[in-house]
Amino acid sequence: MPPAYQPAYQPAYQSAYQPGYQPAYPQAGWVPRPSFAPPVVVPPGPEPGMKWGGVGIRLGAIVIDAIIVVVSYFGLAFGLAASGQSTRTGEISPAATAAVLAWMLFALAYHPVCWYVFGATPGQKVLGLRVAQASSGESLGVSAVLIRFVIFAFTTVMIPVGIISAVMTSQDPFKRAWHDEIARSIVVKRGY
Repeated sequence: MPPAYQPAYQPAYQSAYQPGYQPAYPQAGWVPRPSFAPPVVVPPGPEPGMKWGGVGIRLGAIVIDAIIVVVSYFGLAFGLAASGQSTRTGEISPAATAAVLAWMLFALAYHPVCWYVFGATPGQKVLGLRVAQASSGESLGVSAVLIRFVIFAFTTVMIPVGIISAVMTSQDPFKRAWHDEIARSIVVKRGY
C-alpha cells in the first residue's frame, strides 16, 4: 500500500470547512468595511474663532499698507531736504542715492518679509487678518511667500487685472485671490 499523502506545508489560512473556523466578518448581513463608509461632510471653514478674509477688508489692509509705504517715502524726502540733500540742482549726492535705494528695498520687501516673519502686514494685523497655508494653517514658507508676492504685485499694479481677481475672490467660497490659489495660501480673520 502506498504511503498516505502529506502536504509539504500547511496553508496559513483557514477554510470554512476546517474545525475552529471563525469568519473574519459577521455573517448576519453585509457590513461595509470602514474604507467604504461614506465620507464625513465637514462644512468648509477656517479653524474655530476665525472666518475667511473677504475682499473689502483685504482692500482696507492694502490701503493701510500703501499709506505706511507712502508716508515712509515722504518722511525720507523731507529728511533729505532738511539735511541739504535736495535734488534741486539736478545732482544727487551719494548719501541721497543710498537712502533712496534703501527705501526702494524697503518698499519691495515690505509685503513678503511681513508675510514670512509676522504672518501678516501691519495693515492686515490692524484689521485682524492673517496669511497662512491652506493645507495646515501654519505660516507660509519662503517659496510660497515669493510666489504669492509676485502674483500679488502683478495684480495690484495692473488695476484691471486686480479688479477681475477681486471679483473672482468674492465668488470663491474660501475667498482666495489668484495669488492665494497659486501659492496655496488663505487669508483668515479673527471672528468676533
